[in-house]
Amino acid sequence: MTHNPAQYARVAADSLDRLVSDVRAGRAEWAHPHAVRQAAEDLLRLSDAMATSLQQMAAALDPRDPATQRSTAALHLAGQAAVTTATQLRNARRTLH
Repeated sequence: MTHNPAQYARVAADSLDRLVSDVRAGRAEWAHPHAVRQAAEDLLRLSDAMATSLQQMAAALDPRDPATQRSTAALHLAGQAAVTTATQLRNARRTLH
C-alpha cells in the first residue's frame, strides 16, 4: 500500500510552526551555539529533503498540460531555492563551533 506523501510534509510543517511559535513565546530559546549548530544540521536535512520532494512533485505533474506548466516551473524554482538554502546552511554549520 502506498502512502500520501503530503502527510509527511504536513507533519514537518507543523513541527516548524511549533518551533517558531515556542521561540517567539519564550518557551524555547537558542541558549547555546551547540543548539544552533544542531538546528542548522537538522534544517539542512530538511532543505535537502525539500529540494528532492519538490523535484518529485514537479515530475508528478504532466509538463505537456498547459494547466500545470506554470506549477511545474514554480516547483522547479522552489527546488532551486531549497538547494541554495541547503548550501547556505552547510556554510553556516561549518563556521559554527
